[in-house]
Amino acid sequence: MNKYVLDTCICSYIIKGKSDTAENLFENIIKHEKDKLLITIFNHAELFTGVLLKESSRLKRAVEAFVERLSLLYFTEAASFEYAKIRSELQKTGTPLEDMDMLIAACCIAEKAVLVTNNTKHFSRIRNLKTENWTAIQA
Repeated sequence: MNKYVLDTCICSYIIKGKSDTAENLFENIIKHEKDKLLITIFNHAELFTGVLLKESSRLKRAVEAFVERLSLLYFTEAASFEYAKIRSELQKTGTPLEDMDMLIAACCIAEKAVLVTNNTKHFSRIRNLKTENWTAIQA
């Protein structure tokens, strides 16, 4: 069974929980076991950066409750090598991405996990990265 890493945009949709998109995401998520749903340490940092910028105790509690339900994927030596490959390839082609996005992608590739994101086109520049978009409403 695949492991799935939830990108920060997906986490935000779920935490806000105010749309059909959030309901669809929740339905996809409950199909998976906790140890198969992850966020990277970098997504974790991005979520808590948002908490600190908004200075909202309600948002802090919501983010804490959300991340508690997921496994955390750390940056490993294998991920470091994947990051180096991604960054050098994208720099050579003149199509770099933000460092956090490349770090998240590197963790996914090293873990052989699928990145669940609403930004599949954005991440399509990264070879060997598997992505899925769970925001599409299922008919």
